[in-house]
Amino acid sequence: MVTFYFDTSAIVKRYRKEIGSEVLDKIFERKDAFTISFWSVLEFIVTFSTRMRRGDLSRDAFNVVVSRFLKDVLDRFAITTVNDELVASATLLAVKHALPSADCLQLASAINLKRSLKPMKEELILICSDKELCRAAEKEGIEFIDPEQENALEKLSKFIT
Repeated sequence: MVTFYFDTSAIVKRYRKEIGSEVLDKIFERKDAFTISFWSVLEFIVTFSTRMRRGDLSRDAFNVVVSRFLKDVLDRFAITTVNDELVASATLLAVKHALPSADCLQLASAINLKRSLKPMKEELILICSDKELCRAAEKEGIEFIDPEQENALEKLSKFIT
């Protein structure tokens, strides 16, 4: 079985059509386990509230997008917490990979999740469009799919067959 862990850079593609959205749609057709960090919930809302503040999105459209996202989170996702232990792990990753703090939290969450899935022989796949975070994840032994890459659907097929 596969567990998909979503970074904010990728999950927004589910709710705003852009490069890679078709990959997210394909993943969402599946019944695999989905996981997201509680941090991503905040980042998602901030991303769309910023678009609203700039006038790129109406208040009504913002409400629809956030409602859809929160419904999906409640219905489909396991949510990883952000706690002192995670922040400590993220701090070490900041030193090692020189990533922004939010990416360090995401990577630490993915590493912890991978570790917890190992005894059940489940595979973790990070869904992420942040190139630096993808490189760091790969160095940490985490498989990833970047929905913006041309071979993303091919890579997805490899993991789910």
